[in-house]
This record gives sequence, C-alpha cells and structure tokens, in this order.
Amino acid sequence: MNYIESVSWILSLTNYESSSREKGTSNNELSSDMRRIDLGRVKSVLEKLGNPHLGMLTVHIAGTKGKGSTAALISAVLTSSGYKVGLFTSPHLHSIRERVSLNSIPIDEKKFGEYTTAIQKPILEHNNNFPLDMITTFEVLTILAFYSFKSEGVDIQVIETGLGGRLDSTNVVDSDVVLITSISFDHTEILGDTLKEIAYEKAGIIKPGIPVISASQESSALEAIIDKSSELKSQLTIVGRDVYYSVISKTPSVQNFRVRGKFLGRPIDHELSTSLMGDYQLENAALAVLALEAIRDKGYPVPYDHILWGFRNVIWPGRFEVINKKSIIILDGAHNEYSAMRLVESIQEQFPNKQVEIVIGVSEDKDIGAIARELTSIGTGAFVTKSRHPKSMDTEQIADAFWETGLPVRPEPSVKIAMTKAILEVGEGGLVLVTGSLFIVAEAREFILDIEPELLN
Repeated sequence: MNYIESVSWILSLTNYESSSREKGTSNNELSSDMRRIDLGRVKSVLEKLGNPHLGMLTVHIAGTKGKGSTAALISAVLTSSGYKVGLFTSPHLHSIRERVSLNSIPIDEKKFGEYTTAIQKPILEHNNNFPLDMITTFEVLTILAFYSFKSEGVDIQVIETGLGGRLDSTNVVDSDVVLITSISFDHTEILGDTLKEIAYEKAGIIKPGIPVISASQESSALEAIIDKSSELKSQLTIVGRDVYYSVISKTPSVQNFRVRGKFLGRPIDHELSTSLMGDYQLENAALAVLALEAIRDKGYPVPYDHILWGFRNVIWPGRFEVINKKSIIILDGAHNEYSAMRLVESIQEQFPNKQVEIVIGVSEDKDIGAIARELTSIGTGAFVTKSRHPKSMDTEQIADAFWETGLPVRPEPSVKIAMTKAILEVGEGGLVLVTGSLFIVAEAREFILDIEPELLN
C-alpha cells in the first residue's frame, strides 16, 4: 500500500476518536462497552510480528494533561544525546504521521505505507476471525509505531497512552520508567466519575520494581498512584513532595527555571530553560528531568549540555504556542476545566491587560459549561465554531454555555471565518486565543501558517 491507501485503510477500522456516541446511549452503557476492551488482541498481533514492542528501553507516560509535551521534551534531549528515539503520541495536528516520530521527525510517507503493509496481514486475520472483537484504528497505530521503531533500530521508545492506561493498547510494553502527568476530569464516561477512579486507570501502566514519577495531584488521585506503586514495590517520586521546580525568569519566548530535590536517594539540582511556554509546562519539564535521570541510571548517558539544548529547542505546536502577527495569537488545546484554568493563569501572567478574543470549539463529550466559566474571566468576546472533525460539538451548544457566563458570543460556521473576524476585532496588539480542542487549533494553524490540511478520511 502507498501512504494514502494505508491511511484510508487504518481510518476505515473501528475508530473511537471519530465516532460519535449514538443518541440515547447512556454513559453507563458506553462505559460498559468500552471496558470490555483488553490487551489480548494487540498482544496476539504483536506476537505474530515478533513482539517488536519489546527489547528496547521504554518510557511510558499516562495522565490527563501534558503527556505530549513531557514526551517531546524527553525525545528532544535523547535525540540530541545521540540516541535513536521513537516517539508515539496522539492525537495529531496536521498529519497522522506525526503520531509516529523518529528522532522527533514524523515518519515519512513511504515508510508509513511500507510498515502498514507489513503489519496488515495478522490484523486482517484477527478481524476476519473475530468480527465482534476487531482491532481498532488506535490499536493499529500503536502496532505500527512499535513495528516502525523495531524496524528502524530504535534505542529508546517514548510512548504516550491514548486514553487511560490500564487497558490502553500501549500498555503491552515492559516499561523501564513510568511517568504520570497531571490528572483531572476527562473521559469520565469511560474512566470513571471520580478522580480516584481515573487515577486508578492511569496508574495501571505502573510495572513492578521500576521508577514511577508523578506530577503533583489532588489527594484522591495521589492515593491511587501511591497504592499502586506500593503494591508493585515501585519507587515513587512526586513533584511537589520530593522534587520542586521554581521560576528563575521569563521572556515572551523562554522560561528559565530550577528543578531541585531528592530523586532515588540522591540530591538533584538543575537550572534549565525551555521554549515551551505556560506555567504548567514547568511541571512537565520537571517530570522530563526526572525521567532523564532515571534513564541515566539504566546505563544510558545523558550529558547535561544536551538537556539544556533539548529543552531550549524542543518544538511542540498547539500547546501555548505563541504566533506573532499583527495581533498576538495563542494556540492551546485546553479541553477540560483544569486545563482551561491553567491556560487562563498563564495568559494573565504573561499578557496582562490585553484585549482577548476567544476562538473556541470543542468535542461533543466535553464539559463546555465548565470550560466557558474559566475562559470568561479573561475574554472580551467569544467566536464559537466547529472543526471538520465528526465529534465536534454544535456551535449552538457552545454559544449557550458562553451566553450563560455573560460573555458576548458570535457563532461562526468555520474556523477560518472565526479567526478572520477575531483578528479584525482585536486589531494590532490585541490577543486572539484559540482553544477548546486540538482539532480547532490545527485548523487555526493551517489558516495562519498556510499549511495544507491532510484530508484523507
């Protein structure tokens, strides 16, 4: 198969990322259906392919917010240090190839097609033999990532979970280091209605006797992580309890910070800089620092100057990404109440007293009321819209949520029109905030930077 044929086949499979919940389906019914998912079918296919997911050092990352940024930081440093690094993340912004990266560069179209062809036979055999238990789109992408990394002779793989952790298709790996980023309410219809339930699912990636590194968490979420780490005799380090980060200074494009404390029985103290902006990125950076320390302990040297270089030069679009045109445009895929709150804090600190026009669209499963209440505190108006994605929430529903907060709202039929009007509204020196989902962010980037969209589905 060539690239287009490969993507078309992958997207033709069961795809929970793009399928909408049917009307009349309750959360409990959907949750019950989704929890029948197990790792057996993925393991079976991987075994037929020679278990490509095994035999290399593996960093596994779960959490609600910050997984991709943390993974990108680790990958950038390890690549700079001379290792061949495989990075698996989701979702993508502009091309599905972004999910499978080699040395921080998306796999090329030719190899994407070749490797998809190589893994197709056992997947088709499984789906033909078990029509009620078919391999899904995300599972194929997971298998593709592992097969690609093995074929490319990767030294270290950095793997981000798609959803949850315990039953996520990535949880077939033998992890050497586990990271759990900030946990908040998201996908409650699948992962549970309480933070402790959600954290239990995320903590399901913890393996016996390996280092576990967690962001600061709410007490109930932390309890689940502590219990799982204790059960498996895995040494747990918590940012905010064992290791601390602090700001040294900031510019509009760089954050200088310090990470210090005690990690695996030894003191650490690093002064670093990162090009990733937003206060919450410093916690992600602290997690990445500790992961790199753990990788050193596994016998993989990571020179300090390469940590400096990797953190300073990492690229992770769509996460508090600042684009300076005639007006300031901030792109951030804040998709729940907690991430919207952290986004507001960062804007208030870095861009005080700016007129802020919001361009927003969300997926249909999000709590738009909670997101709107957070964003209203900095907005002077909101342009609500929807992306091309089939799971996009109707603009009327988003508009109603913002009207309830008292913020002026204008529904627009497309991201392009919403962006055009928001930029005109703020004029030179104002600020346009694009948020709500990475799908909206992606279309805004395509409009602003003249990127050709990949419309293969």
